[in-house]
Amino acid sequence: MNARSLRLTVPVFLVLLVTFAASCGRKTDPLVPSSPRPEAVKDIKIEARDDVAFLSWPVPTKNVEGKEMSSSEIAGFRIFRAEGERDKKKPRYRPVAQIDLARPAPATVRGGRIFWSDRNLRYGQVYSYRIRVEGVRGGVSAWSEEARVAPLLSLGAPKTLAAEGGDGNIQLGWDAVVTRADGSAYTGFVGYNVYRGTDKNRQDEKPLNKEPLRANTYKDTSVTNNKTYYYTVRSVDSPALPWKESLDSPEASSTPRDMTPPERPAGLTVVPGVGRIFLTWNENNERDLAGYHVYRSAKGGKNFERLTEKPINRTTFSDETVKPGVLYHYAITAVDESGNESPQSKAQSAAAERAR
Repeated sequence: MNARSLRLTVPVFLVLLVTFAASCGRKTDPLVPSSPRPEAVKDIKIEARDDVAFLSWPVPTKNVEGKEMSSSEIAGFRIFRAEGERDKKKPRYRPVAQIDLARPAPATVRGGRIFWSDRNLRYGQVYSYRIRVEGVRGGVSAWSEEARVAPLLSLGAPKTLAAEGGDGNIQLGWDAVVTRADGSAYTGFVGYNVYRGTDKNRQDEKPLNKEPLRANTYKDTSVTNNKTYYYTVRSVDSPALPWKESLDSPEASSTPRDMTPPERPAGLTVVPGVGRIFLTWNENNERDLAGYHVYRSAKGGKNFERLTEKPINRTTFSDETVKPGVLYHYAITAVDESGNESPQSKAQSAAAERAR
């Protein structure tokens, strides 16, 4: 190799060497899988009604590292309970239930929260609950915060709840409560809270009434026709918060219906023709109007017979089944989408002309 070739080769070699060294020193962050451990349960809500503790809590959405975690990665929940003992400072927790998120019964899942109840508890006993979450990949969360409750004897639950749908309302009624849950007589304050939902066995958390009702009836006027509603009622022993509510009454449901007919049609005019009689009338203004029925009588305006099989959606009608020289009497009714039919319009009469 001559001197000139050597001078050209050395710089190229140095550039390649520097590039190789730089590439060997560059490192990328390793891919570390997210932890399979869900975060601990938070925001436990608990209340006691008679001898039942009702708990609810949200399904975790993150793991212990604070990274997003799908509900499909949650296998279920373990519920632990401790009974307060005065001679022990630290409660002893024992497992009382395990919930499979894929098949949660007897718990339910609504709006991303788990709802579970613990029944047949002892009055006056303090119960503490803690929950742990199980991940599908085997991780188990830390303990939740502690939630405490003390069941107390409540009023008896209302019985024989009945619901009857009207037009834009549902009327509720139930037997008055005069005993406690254990059957003993009660003569103090008795009020009622009404709960409503749009799914079976799923009422809203807040009652419809702002304060306890004194009567054992309630008219719900905040409903929509043709929609089914489900109700339960609880009795309370105080007119003001905090209410000590009873267990739920039996559930009752009803569907309000449109029962208001349209206005009777006006402006009916009949025009005789050859072999037919032509009718016109004014249009009704109801938003739920389905159409009109046409009635005819050939017996002095009595015993009208309907000529239209289904409501017609126009304000004209041509009767071509008439006999010339016979006096016919006509009336119109309006029909809404719920099938309500108006009273008949004022009758008008005409006789078809004979062909000349």
